[in-house]
Amino acid sequence: MSAEDHSKTYVNVLVGLAVGTVLTVGASLVHFGHWGNIAVGLLIATIKASLVVLFFMHLKYEQRWWAGIVLFPLALVLIIIGSNIPDTGLNGRHSGGDLLTEPDPVIHHAGHAGPAGHH
Repeated sequence: MSAEDHSKTYVNVLVGLAVGTVLTVGASLVHFGHWGNIAVGLLIATIKASLVVLFFMHLKYEQRWWAGIVLFPLALVLIIIGSNIPDTGLNGRHSGGDLLTEPDPVIHHAGHAGPAGHH
């Protein structure tokens, strides 16, 4: 069992994460359109998370069967989040499908004409 020196790799990953952070801040100042901003942000975050998982959590150096153990729960999380997007998008302030609108501040129920306590 040999102990390799990975310090150069860690420094390169650190530089990559710093560049990713600068790109994230820069991208937040540019308007790519509603879905463009979401896509760019998710792309940068995915790359940064991949660097952390592969190098700092040593997944790159593990056996390949570990990938299934990591990817299966990740796929489940993405399915759960993805299955909630239509519900979230269809229940916004104006139900126009915009995922980033504020929800209605008051939940309207049948029989209530105004704020709680006033009948």
